This record gives sequence, C-alpha cells and structure tokens, in this order.
Amino acid sequence: MTGTIDFRTPGAGFDQPIEMWLACHQRVQRFAALLGRLAEHLATHGADEDAQVTATSIRRYFNEAAPRHHEDEEVDMFPRLRERLDVEHDRMVLDVLDQVEADHLEMAGVWKRLDALLAEIARGKAVTLEQPLIDRFATMYRHHIDAEERVVLPALKRVLRKGDWRAVGRAMAERRGLDWEQVEKPLGARPPGRT
Repeated sequence: MTGTIDFRTPGAGFDQPIEMWLACHQRVQRFAALLGRLAEHLATHGADEDAQVTATSIRRYFNEAAPRHHEDEEVDMFPRLRERLDVEHDRMVLDVLDQVEADHLEMAGVWKRLDALLAEIARGKAVTLEQPLIDRFATMYRHHIDAEERVVLPALKRVLRKGDWRAVGRAMAERRGLDWEQVEKPLGARPPGRT
C-alpha cells in the first residue's frame, strides 16, 4: 500500500535551498494524499501491518521533516525577505507572509488531532480517520503551498542574493544535523536569486 517514500534525503543539495524548499512542498502534498489512501485502507483492512507502517511514516514526516521546513521559512528565508521588501511596493507579499506564518500555527493544531489518531493506528488500533479532518488538512496545505509558490517564491528570487542563499543553505543543513563543510557544493552558474 505505501511504497517507499524517502523523505530523509532531499532531492536537491543544500546549495540549492529553493529546490529543496519546493521538493519539500511536493513531499508534503504526497504525505497529505497518503492520509486519504490510509483512511480508505483502514475501512477495508483495518489497522493491519500496512496501515501501521503507513501511519508511522506519515507521523514521522509531519513530526520531523515538516517542522524543520517551517523553521527554514520562519527563521531563515522569510526574515531575510522581509528585510529587503518595500513596505508600500510589496504590501501583497508582506500580507501573504503574515498569512502563511499564521497557517503554520493553524495547520499544527489540525495536525495534532490527526497525529493522535495515527499514533493509535501505528499501535494496531482500529480507529477511523475522519475524512473531513483529512480534507481540511490537505486543503490548508494546498492553499498554503500555492500562496508560497505563487507570491513568495518570485519575491525570494527577486530580492535574495547569492550570499543569502548560501546562508539559508547552511542553516538548512545544520537544522538537519549535517556539517555544512561536508555537504557544501559550489553554487552553479544559475544561482536561485540575484548575485
């Protein structure tokens, strides 16, 4: 049922923080979709071994990787962006930044409810994953990611420079317990933002 989803290894290197950020968005959406598949599986098979493994994988992703992703944004990316935006000219971007940061708190509250249910499933207990709760969680993330990619991403690319991206990449690596000197690769000819 689950297949193998490796969320520990990023699809891009830490010298490409934008690509890592976007890859995390893809993983979030895959794991949110997996919640729906798990609910269907539970209805016909109960909390069997596949359900337990899937519940454990989903919990691990949203309890470990997703919070680090939010920290990447709130601690490293968004503050740098805010520093360089013009309050009048970039009002929409600033408003979207406020909203996506508020989304993190709201999504955490919904996740807490889902996490408690998934913990029961991981222990083999037959519980029901409520479809409205799954739908709310998936919809919140979908709208959140859309706002980030449609509004925040172009602003990041417009105002952050090579040194900013290097600092963001270093912080992302360190947040994941990696030594920057061991994982650093030279920035390619196509930097993610301005030089």
